[in-house]
Amino acid sequence: MLNYTNIKTLQLEISTLCNAACPQCARNHCGFNIPDLPVHKWSLATIKKYIPKNFIQQLETIYFCGSYGDPFMTVDFIDIAKYIRSVNPSIRLGAHTNASLRTPEFFKECAEVLDFVGFGIDGLEDTNHLYRRNCFWNKIIENVTAFIQAGGHAVWDFIVFEHNQHQVETARALSKQLGFAKFNVKKTCRFLNYNHELVDSYDVANEYKIYPPSDPLYYNRAYDDIKNTDLIEYKKTTCIKCNAVRINEIYIGSDGYVFPCGWLSDRLYQPTVIGTPDNLKIWEQLDQLPSNVYEHHVQDIVDGDWFTWIKNSWTNENRLDRCAMMCGTGINVIGEQNTDVSYKI
Repeated sequence: MLNYTNIKTLQLEISTLCNAACPQCARNHCGFNIPDLPVHKWSLATIKKYIPKNFIQQLETIYFCGSYGDPFMTVDFIDIAKYIRSVNPSIRLGAHTNASLRTPEFFKECAEVLDFVGFGIDGLEDTNHLYRRNCFWNKIIENVTAFIQAGGHAVWDFIVFEHNQHQVETARALSKQLGFAKFNVKKTCRFLNYNHELVDSYDVANEYKIYPPSDPLYYNRAYDDIKNTDLIEYKKTTCIKCNAVRINEIYIGSDGYVFPCGWLSDRLYQPTVIGTPDNLKIWEQLDQLPSNVYEHHVQDIVDGDWFTWIKNSWTNENRLDRCAMMCGTGINVIGEQNTDVSYKI
């Protein structure tokens, strides 16, 4: 299992706030913000209080991304990045954003303090907003241009749906024109219900539906494995090889809870999973074991009973379905979503 002194990468969520309303995001349900999502906004003072200096110094990468919020909603973002860089000058800092927030001046500053930014842009002017609801094309292009022209290393993350699959190559060409360093095509793995069963469409605010891509070039092949598998038996028996353990990474949410990865964090507040066995198991342990940086040192959490319980669950009757589905060895949901070289690898 993960050992505190061996951790090299921290995925850090510093806000549950977001300007967007992406219908398959953990913070939304059918395009509406979920009602009971806790509001958390980290400041520079929060970072200094809960993320130890010696921990920052041992890390190779901090990636600002989360299950619920856009990191650039955080008022202190630039100060946070500068502080972390002062503590560990050699650290690699990155972030992920929808880019339809803040100002070009802010993005110019980001280019000076971040090593890379992943931009979630799922289509072109006439399609991006169908999934990235409340995101505005002209503002996105204005911010992206400011970041790139200031020397920023930009990655375009394009999630392919039926409604934008015809635009992938046009978007790729635009990414080169704008100066993106990489264009990353993502085969969506989010057309799954709370039992991880495949669904063929997704309602968006009772206005329209979105569908997975019909073009086999962009279809996530793990879906076929899911269709042809007894998922109940699979999740009980598949060998679990944790990706976070493989890359020595942990996830800290803005609610303070520490997980090996964000795939467990995004099960906490979603209405469709509240009350499911996984959700109940996780909350039971979070309530009983040291698991939150607001109350416990990161090392006590990672080297303590909470992470030990997760590890032990992989080989007994208390195993988490989420771990089995995301890191089981028979169905490669995560691996199949990436078609190009990913900036996270």
